[in-house]
Amino acid sequence: MSVKQAARPRAYRSRPNRPEQILAAACRVIQERGFAGTRISDIAREAGTSTGTVHYWFEVKDEVLTAALRWASEQLFARLEQIAAGVETERERLAQLLEASLPSTGPRRGEYMLWMELWVRALHEPGLLPECEDLSRRWRGLFFDTVRRGTKAGEFAPVTNPDDVADRLLALVDGLGFELLLGYEWTSAQRMRTKMHDFAAEQLKLSRAGLVRDARAAAAALEGAPAR
Repeated sequence: MSVKQAARPRAYRSRPNRPEQILAAACRVIQERGFAGTRISDIAREAGTSTGTVHYWFEVKDEVLTAALRWASEQLFARLEQIAAGVETERERLAQLLEASLPSTGPRRGEYMLWMELWVRALHEPGLLPECEDLSRRWRGLFFDTVRRGTKAGEFAPVTNPDDVADRLLALVDGLGFELLLGYEWTSAQRMRTKMHDFAAEQLKLSRAGLVRDARAAAAALEGAPAR
């Protein structure tokens, strides 16, 4: 996050959450208008502050986008950590990850939209690629770690190298998520769930019925878990 670290005026010291207020507002505006249609003045209006305050923390709009995506991602990771604290099996953890991958409604759809905006910007601004890679690496790591742990514990029996299976799961998740977010007529949240559960059960030799049960619990937990 490109937040200035220089000494701040007293007014800002009394409001240490100002960057978070701006980033939350930026997330809402970018999701509604898209990055290209968003102005700093729009973000300031949504945050209930001035453009000068936004520029105090972020010099250019690209910085707001990358910082907003990182902030939104932290909210997702925080929710996942919170609900993962109560899991007893790696299958439960996998079900949580698959459910969190669905860009259906609420925060998950918004987070996915921000991802897409950053990917598009990175096509034209290669300097943004490290931000994309850093966030992607963390998300990918959750899948790789889960598949590795489940295999080591004997819960999973992958059809090939565990890392290859994790890569396949991520490819399926990304492809279906993209279609669902865009609203392709042949895609729905239920279709995406079915495809993910079928594939995971096949690739890891899991009980599909058990995975579906865990997924239902994960969906309820994700909806009820507040962001930090």
